[in-house]
Amino acid sequence: MRRSAVAASLAAALLAGPLAVAAAAAPTATITLTGSSASVSGSNVTVAGGAITITAPGSYQISGTLNNGYVRVDSTATGTVEIILSGASITNASSSALYVTNASSVLLTLAPGTSNTLTDATRYTNTGEPDAALFSAADLTIAGTGALAVRANYADGIVSKDDLIIRSGTITVNAVDDAIRGKDSLTINGGTINVNSTGGDGIKSNETDAGKGVVTITNGTITVSVADDGVKGENALNISGGTINVTRSYEALEALQLTISGGSHTVVASDDAVNAAEDGLPEMTPSTKAFITVTGGSIVATGGTDGFDSNGSLNFAGGTVVASSSHSRGGGEGAIDADGPINFTGGTVVGAGMTSLAVFRTVPNTGQGWVAPRFTANYAANTIVHVVSGSTVLASYRTSRSGREIVVSSNRITNGQQYDIYTGGSVSGSNIGGLYTGGSISGATRVLTGVTAGQYRR
Repeated sequence: MRRSAVAASLAAALLAGPLAVAAAAAPTATITLTGSSASVSGSNVTVAGGAITITAPGSYQISGTLNNGYVRVDSTATGTVEIILSGASITNASSSALYVTNASSVLLTLAPGTSNTLTDATRYTNTGEPDAALFSAADLTIAGTGALAVRANYADGIVSKDDLIIRSGTITVNAVDDAIRGKDSLTINGGTINVNSTGGDGIKSNETDAGKGVVTITNGTITVSVADDGVKGENALNISGGTINVTRSYEALEALQLTISGGSHTVVASDDAVNAAEDGLPEMTPSTKAFITVTGGSIVATGGTDGFDSNGSLNFAGGTVVASSSHSRGGGEGAIDADGPINFTGGTVVGAGMTSLAVFRTVPNTGQGWVAPRFTANYAANTIVHVVSGSTVLASYRTSRSGREIVVSSNRITNGQQYDIYTGGSVSGSNIGGLYTGGSISGATRVLTGVTAGQYRR
């Protein structure tokens, strides 16, 4: 092409503006809710009063208000059904507000800048399924940057009988039973999620088959206030990122096998804050399957009974852990409670309570060092405790409640060495659950002398 022709082509492009971006595909249908019914522009949607049914794969945008009715997906063809909620409010006085009876998979997209609500009945006229305000018999993925509020008056809030994935969005669920449940698995990769339950669990996967019943959290901000378990995987709970804040629960984090490798988490429970349990085992029988492993991130766990409790092994290999247990019960309950072996191999761990180490087996004095002083009298809440070598402060912790014992493990402590314990003085710098980056024993009182690391006297 000649230079003049190239110049002419370039001039034409500049006059036309920047290169065009491919336009998003138009929805298969646009559904406008009109109070008692809906109007539809497009195909594969049937409307009968307040009953709106989507019958084929495609993309369906829903807006407006439905005062008493539902949107149902019943698609026998292979392919994904995408439902785009774009300022939609759906209330059903007799059953679920939005449910999937048949589909290969469903993508629920929360349109940017929109708020959407789903509200179900207090009593369902149907028996069996659906049994949640947002129910899917197929794989369900929730994405988009909009907001979704779910009010579950009958039982559960959001349920998938298969796999449930939450990628993004601002999601609020208030439920009388479980708030969010993916039966086969539940994965949270992002979003801001707030769940409340007056009678059930918060976030869970409850299938018992091998390879299922798994909750995976890689990102997102999650706040939970529930009557029962906060975040539960029947078989496994894997947390590698994000922020989890459980403000009320019976047990905050629970699974048969629980791994924390990243993120920043604060959890409160009336019983055990972080718990690994194998169903069906007799009381105090060590499990060969259950474990808790921490390799990274930070976790502040406050339990009414135990801070960390494993029916099997308990392994601290990285990250920062601050665990508090009952301020009135000791013996078999403690900040760190394990029926199986317990190992300190990395990270920083503080456990405080009437009992710091409620363990069946001797804590090994190999691996990373740990020291577990027992005070001669109960310390009060907000007591500053320092672990000191000579005049060097190795760890400083402000207690959150009263207790009698503390255990501290870090790479600054060497098993077999002796340390002094001071109370009072001051703390400085940032802190995680009362564990500070700096502390001073100026004005403090030495309360214990020559506590040998790697030894625990019950």
